[in-house]
Amino acid sequence: MPHSGLTNLVRFAKMRVPGRLPRPMSMLTALMLATLLTGPTRPAAAQPSLGAGSGATLFQNVRIFDGKSSTLSAVSSVLVRGNSIERISASPIAVDAGTRVIDGGGRTLMPGLIDAHWHAMLIRTTPGSLVFGDVGYINLLAGDEAKDTLMRGFTTVRDVGGPVFGLKHAIDDGSVVGPRIYPSGAMITVTSGHGDFRQLFDLPVRSEGRPLVGS
Repeated sequence: MPHSGLTNLVRFAKMRVPGRLPRPMSMLTALMLATLLTGPTRPAAAQPSLGAGSGATLFQNVRIFDGKSSTLSAVSSVLVRGNSIERISASPIAVDAGTRVIDGGGRTLMPGLIDAHWHAMLIRTTPGSLVFGDVGYINLLAGDEAKDTLMRGFTTVRDVGGPVFGLKHAIDDGSVVGPRIYPSGAMITVTSGHGDFRQLFDLPVRSEGRPLVGS
């Protein structure tokens, strides 16, 4: 079976930005999530534990959606070693004793999803708590939401506004479980736009104390 479709997943897993720490298991995580979260819900067979040998993972009994074709593949096996898809075959793949084997039970195997418009720091909070709440609590909520985002199958997000750099760093160094984040930083907005969180007492005032509104 050609690798052309699933090579997109390899490219996503190997994407880097300056100063970013490598995450060699991110592509494997994408495959595992897609296998477990899609397709039939019948239980798969019990899996052997991860050994200390080759560091490889074999997905077997899966149908592949490669993001290009409108149809799924025949039942196939996919061997992942490190951060690379080593082999895709419609025939059984022989592996050594240290390889983790995951039986997909006929489920769909697909690349991880990408959300191109996300606000990791704004999902769990209300506008009021975001402005006046405790910053530590807000960051903890964002970390928990990052884990839920990953478990929904999103392995990459473009964060288009918010103080997300700390969360990104924590995910990159393995302290927090979550998708890789491409941050944008501060929002650009018009006065009173949905990215303007200033309060009335933040507005510039005249010398006599009245807000400069409508002038």
